Amino acid sequence: MCKLFTRRKVSEQKEVHCSVHQGNEMKENFGVDLISNLPCTIIENILGYLPLRDIVRTSILSREWTYKWLTCPELVFDFWFDQMFLKGHKLEPLIYDILRHHQGPLLKFVVQVPDLKTCPEINEWIHLLPNTTLQDFTLHVSGGENHKLSPHLCTFQHLRNLRLYNCAFDPPPGFKGFSKLVNLDFQNVGLMPDKFLEFIASSPKIERLRLINCTTFDCLELTCPKLKFLEFHGLFRSVSFKNCPVLTDVRLTFSSLDFKNANGFSFDLVKCLSCLPALEELQLQAYALEDLVEYGAPNKLPIALKTLKNLHLTDMYLEKPVETSCAICFIRRCPNLQGLKITAFTFEVVDSVADFLRSQKTSDSLTQLKAVKMQLFCGIESEMEFVKYLLASATALEEMTITPHAGSISDGGESILNELKQYPRASPRAEIISSDSKKVGS
Repeated sequence: MCKLFTRRKVSEQKEVHCSVHQGNEMKENFGVDLISNLPCTIIENILGYLPLRDIVRTSILSREWTYKWLTCPELVFDFWFDQMFLKGHKLEPLIYDILRHHQGPLLKFVVQVPDLKTCPEINEWIHLLPNTTLQDFTLHVSGGENHKLSPHLCTFQHLRNLRLYNCAFDPPPGFKGFSKLVNLDFQNVGLMPDKFLEFIASSPKIERLRLINCTTFDCLELTCPKLKFLEFHGLFRSVSFKNCPVLTDVRLTFSSLDFKNANGFSFDLVKCLSCLPALEELQLQAYALEDLVEYGAPNKLPIALKTLKNLHLTDMYLEKPVETSCAICFIRRCPNLQGLKITAFTFEVVDSVADFLRSQKTSDSLTQLKAVKMQLFCGIESEMEFVKYLLASATALEEMTITPHAGSISDGGESILNELKQYPRASPRAEIISSDSKKVGS
């Protein structure tokens, strides 16, 4: 035992001696240790991959690294920064001090800490940011009134990503937009609709646009030649896509039912969507289709979405006859549909809906449909008849996934799945699968 310990000790001493010798050789070759002599570009790359809390910790590596974190090209004040560093200290003077001493180019500035309220210091930060280098700006104000942004933000012509939460965005007169902006994300942002739409039209490189609970638009008129993704949650009276040739993914959620007061809202909306030559993905609330009944639904509709491949109808009430009939008609008018997702909220048994679905002949337009997902499924008669209709119509169907409503079904949906198994299927390859991936049959 003692001999073994002694041998280990001697071996460890040799390793230490060897390490020291190698270290001395490195110092002789390089003059200083490697970490202190790294090129600035490598140091910037290292810092660029670290969160701010870890970047600050690099100050203990050596004397030369004490202030290198002040040259970090990305400053992200997020939840983790709040947990690790603030600990009761005020955020505002800390950010101000860091920005005042920052050196070199700054590419990204993010403030997304909990409980940040509107305050004058926020605009002081904006004035300290370098408008010649900044590419990514995120400001998330959590409390108080919407923060009124300094117009100085509009001088940042290198911005590629702009995210604002709980702010007021009012560009100054003569503002020509951001020429390099690619991603715009506004949530609960107060806007001047006319000014905002001019700003969008003057920012020709926007590819992603999210407007969540912002100001109501009388007409949401978009001119975005490179726009690929649009998500809108709020309210507009009408929409117009003037120049959106590559818009592929559209997600619309309406925060109020008042839009139904506008005559022909649903028809005009679908008509505008049908004019998008690249549209493949659409998410839409089912009740936004209700007044299609005035234009031929459920038997026919004079417009079609020929390019659409994936459709998600949300907030669908299969206890409402008009909504159900319009939704069925809309689905039929998507001849190249491959994926269908329905998020339903159905709790009452309405015989007229089930009778309507039973009366529908199988559709010859669902030949491309391969996957169906039914979420919050309760198993009431109208839902079962809806599924029966799809199974009988979709000749290429490969998979139907049922996600039971946990609060309404006691057996995990097993009895529902067993009944669905008995329904005839137009596709010999169709499988019915529960949300826990249990296959019910081919």
